[in-house]
Amino acid sequence: MANMFEKCAADREAEQRKIEKTVSAPAAAEDEKRTTLSLSLTVSDKKALKMMAAERETTIAAIIHEWVQEHLEEVNG
Repeated sequence: MANMFEKCAADREAEQRKIEKTVSAPAAAEDEKRTTLSLSLTVSDKKALKMMAAERETTIAAIIHEWVQEHLEEVNG
């Protein structure tokens, strides 16, 4: 008789591999060489970006990167 927990263990392992693949996928973008960009914004736009970054527990640079990626998909899609 097979162990009654084998299927649960196999399902959990598959789920874990899927999670690890999803979580580690963006690492390639993080390894990409970075450059500095000077950007002139309104004071209110800068405050809004800072608030968004704080709420998401990320950086303004990450928000801008995300925006660029989304719009590249629209252009290339």
